Amino acid sequence: MNSAQPLGNLADILIVDDEPNNLRVLSNLLKKHGYKVRAVLSGDRALAAARSTPPDLILLDIMMPEMDGYQVCHQLKHESATCQIPVIFVSAKDQGFDKVKAFAVGGVDYITKPFQVEEVFARIDCHLKLNYLQMKLEKQNYQLQAEICQRNAAEKALQEQNEQLRREIERRQLTELALEKANQELARSNADLEQFAGIASHDLRSPLATINGYAQLLQMCGKEQLDDKCNDFVKQILKLCDRTDLLIGELLSYARLNQVQEPLQLLSCDRLVQQALENLGTEIYQNQAQVTYDPLPEIIGTESQFVQLFQNLIGNAIKYRREESPRIHLSAVLQDNHYLFSIQDNGIGIDEEYSQYIFQIFKRLHSQDYPGTGIGLATCRKIVERHGGSIWIKSQVGQGSTFYFTVPTEQRVVERQMIEAIGHPN
Repeated sequence: MNSAQPLGNLADILIVDDEPNNLRVLSNLLKKHGYKVRAVLSGDRALAAARSTPPDLILLDIMMPEMDGYQVCHQLKHESATCQIPVIFVSAKDQGFDKVKAFAVGGVDYITKPFQVEEVFARIDCHLKLNYLQMKLEKQNYQLQAEICQRNAAEKALQEQNEQLRREIERRQLTELALEKANQELARSNADLEQFAGIASHDLRSPLATINGYAQLLQMCGKEQLDDKCNDFVKQILKLCDRTDLLIGELLSYARLNQVQEPLQLLSCDRLVQQALENLGTEIYQNQAQVTYDPLPEIIGTESQFVQLFQNLIGNAIKYRREESPRIHLSAVLQDNHYLFSIQDNGIGIDEEYSQYIFQIFKRLHSQDYPGTGIGLATCRKIVERHGGSIWIKSQVGQGSTFYFTVPTEQRVVERQMIEAIGHPN
C-alpha cells in the first residue's frame, strides 16, 4: 500500500470484476481521474495481486465464479499484509441483506450498479483519506508507545542511578563519620601524648640539673683525687647531661607547638631571619659561616614559631658542614597563592632516598660526630604544616642541600580563615 501518497493522483487502486467490459470502463474512468489502476478478473488473482503489492484501495465485485467478493474480502481481512486495505463493494445487488453482509466481512462501503461516476470518485477519495489518516494515527501511536517505552526505560535507569547514588552517599556519610571519629580520637591521643611529653620533659630537667651539678662539683673538687680514667668518666657525664638537656628542650618545644596559641600577625621575614641569626651568633662565629638572604616578603603567622623555623634550618646547615666554611643563602619567590622559600647550603648533603625520613621525629641519618636530637626538622615540618604549607629537601651527597617550604599569602590565609569560619560556625 502506498502510504506516502495516499490521496489523489498516483493512489494505487485494484479493480476486481469477472466482466471485462466493466473492468475496462471503470479502469478508464479512474485513470482519467489520475489514479494508478490494476484490474483482475477473479478472486484468486485479486488475492495474489494484493499480497504481492498491496494497493491503496480495492473495488470488489460480489458475483464472481469460484470465489465471490465476500470470500475474497474475508480472506483479505484475515491476512496481516492485506487486512488494512479498504474494500469498496461494487455490485448490482441492492438488497439490504447484501449490503449488511458486505460490511460484515470487512467492507468499508457499498456502491450499487449502475453507479454515478461522481459518487464513485467521492467515495474513493473519502476512503483513501480515511485510510491515510488511520494509518498516520497508528504510526503516531506506535511512535508514542516507543517513546513511552524509552522514557520508562530512562526513568528506570535514572531511578537505579539515584538508588546507587543514595547508597553511595550513605556509604560516604558513614565513612566520613568514622573518619571524623578516628580524627577526634587521634587528636585526643596526640594531645595526650604532647601533654605527656611536655610534662615528662619538664620533670626530667630537675633531676638532670642535679646530676649535672654534682658532676661539676666532682670535677672541680675531686679532680686531684681521681685518676685520669675517672676524670674522663666525669667529662662524659657532663657531656651527656648537656646532650640530654638539649634533647629535652627540643622535645618540650615540639610538644608546645600545639599548646601555645599565639595570635597570627603580619610578620617581616627579614626581621625574623635577623632574630634567628642573633640567636645563632655563637655557632655562626665559631664555624665562620656566611649567611646571606634576598629581600624577603611579609607573611601571616606566629612570630616565635617562624623564628624557630628559620633558626632550625640555618642551624642545621651550619651543623652539617664540610671542611670549607658554611655558605648559606635564603630567598623567596611568589608562586600563585603562596611564597616558596629556599635555604641553600654547601654542606655534606644527603642521599635523595632519605629525603622523606629526615622530617620524622627522632630520625637521624648521621653519627654522633654531628650534634643533634632528630627533633629539629620534625619541628620545622610541624610549624610549616600548621600554617598551611609544606616542606621538602633537594640534596646530593657532597654537594649540599636546599630546603624548600611554602607559606600561604595574606589573601590565601584570609580565604582559609573564612572557609573554616563557615565550616565551624559559632
